[in-house]
Amino acid sequence: CTCVLLVYLIPMIYEVIVIGAGVEGSATGYYLTSRGTKNVLMLEQFDALHTRGSSHGGSRITRKAYDQPYFVKMMEEAFRLWSEIEQQSGKKLYHKTGILVFGDNCVKRFINSIKLNNIPHKIMTGSEANREYNQQLQLPDDYLCIFEEYGGILRATIAVAAMQELFVRNGGQLLDCHKVTGLIPGPVVTIETNKGSFRAKKVIVTVGAWTNKLLETTGLTLPLKIKRTEALYWSTSNPEAFSSSKFPTFIHKKLVGDSVEEFYGLPIHEYPGLLKAGYHSAPEISDPDERDASSCDSATSEIVTEFIQKHFKGVTKKPSIVEICMYTETPDKGPFLDRHPFCHNVIIGAGFSGHGFKLAPIVGKILSEIALGHPPSYDLSPFKIDRFMKPKASL
Repeated sequence: CTCVLLVYLIPMIYEVIVIGAGVEGSATGYYLTSRGTKNVLMLEQFDALHTRGSSHGGSRITRKAYDQPYFVKMMEEAFRLWSEIEQQSGKKLYHKTGILVFGDNCVKRFINSIKLNNIPHKIMTGSEANREYNQQLQLPDDYLCIFEEYGGILRATIAVAAMQELFVRNGGQLLDCHKVTGLIPGPVVTIETNKGSFRAKKVIVTVGAWTNKLLETTGLTLPLKIKRTEALYWSTSNPEAFSSSKFPTFIHKKLVGDSVEEFYGLPIHEYPGLLKAGYHSAPEISDPDERDASSCDSATSEIVTEFIQKHFKGVTKKPSIVEICMYTETPDKGPFLDRHPFCHNVIIGAGFSGHGFKLAPIVGKILSEIALGHPPSYDLSPFKIDRFMKPKASL
């Protein structure tokens, strides 16, 4: 007789699955595996280094100073962790240029934060900054200006690639072109994708502009706005003066009505001869998959053009390159770093409001600590999901 042995394949249960391999997800996967967590899977709906979300491109601004004291503390460690990633990957990710913040009296909060936290700096008036950067700037004389020494540039796509490579080197598994279509909660979460299902004890969601599309499958919708923004690159008549060895990254802050208008920019570093600038008040879109169908950014280009022409010398009247990016914004501009309110083994990192790239190593650490049940390294109350939930009326 013939004996037939039937083998039933039991689907693998991962310790942690990270959904989304942008900068936050890649930092989370890197942190988990670098600290010894085994059986970690990372899923990405597009190619691993795609240009559809918030993490692509050649450059992002980094700095230590923030108006919010908790971000200052986090950035101090973020600089150390970025250095760790550089050392382990052998890739240069941070280029120190300093950062110049200038504008009206709303810059005072930034100055107070820098002083309070003993961050090396130099305070100037607009006229003094014009003398310091006489080939580049033409600021109003009464502007407040502060130069922070540790500001600089992070090489965006190269940084994401470095963390993904370290994640895989440390034993993690990265599957791109796997679009997650749903989450089935339970003691073990089932993740449904276009290429099959996966199971995990803990799931970390870092999908940027797609956050609510995914979380809606669990009955949760967060107060997030999807912003479609432009990064514009400008030719100059004096590229040497605007090089990253001569000119800092910069932020402009000015009170307009009840809100602060903010522009940002980087010296020539990413593209030969091109200065980068943008406007931190982008138009909202409803669907991240329709990013390129929108034509709503023409006004943004005009606003940035006016800013550039007013404050900088020798910059062309039209940008040479325009690149599209998205970010998600919360009502208070602070992220969500928290457990799902009714699926406690699902952890959410979302709503970084245009500030997330520089913070990514700390975000990865925090999300890992939540997932693994470790004591948090920081006070997470500013990042709780329930801060926007209305309290129930007492009877």
